[in-house]
Amino acid sequence: MFLILDFTQSLRLAIINNNKTISKEIKTKKNISEILIIEIDKFLKKSKTNFKTIKSICVITGPGSFTGIRSALTFAKSLKLTTKLDIFGISKFEIINSQFKSNKYNKKKCILLHFKDKQFFLQTFKDHKAIEKAKLLDLDNVELRFNDKTTYIYDNILFRDLLENTVKASIKKNFHLIDYNLDGLREIIIKNAIDNSEPKPLYITNYY
Repeated sequence: MFLILDFTQSLRLAIINNNKTISKEIKTKKNISEILIIEIDKFLKKSKTNFKTIKSICVITGPGSFTGIRSALTFAKSLKLTTKLDIFGISKFEIINSQFKSNKYNKKKCILLHFKDKQFFLQTFKDHKAIEKAKLLDLDNVELRFNDKTTYIYDNILFRDLLENTVKASIKKNFHLIDYNLDGLREIIIKNAIDNSEPKPLYITNYY
């Protein structure tokens, strides 16, 4: 059984047990570090489980709120010291990339995750590995060049609307809207396709 902590934007919690995923999202203006222990405890009780039955904790390492991600990592590492649970991390980019491994998609994939307004986090993958560092871009200030050899994956319909008149018809077929959620982690975990090294926050130079 796995406990998932995603504090990149709101406070998302999930438990993955074989083929079942139980999840909860909490949107709050309070400091996440002040409420996370209470909310995790409430979530576990409602899910009829506890830390004794949890095998590992997975922390979503970004991109998103640096404070939220740090809080999740600190909590997971502290718990590891007292319970000896395994902890590991994975980014949103890696989760989404794993969902597009079919041969019908181009090998090069550009993933865009909405941040706010017209700002998106971006990272490019090839053959299932990141080929450049993640960065934050503003569509008002950055001109993106699209080509028909790349698959573009985005998580907010705003991106499609902004590009509707700038993308050639021949390239539009390479654009895919995806609903980011923690359900996509189940297959990754089952296949043991996560780096088990010490999790670190995804650092984006032009954001933090």
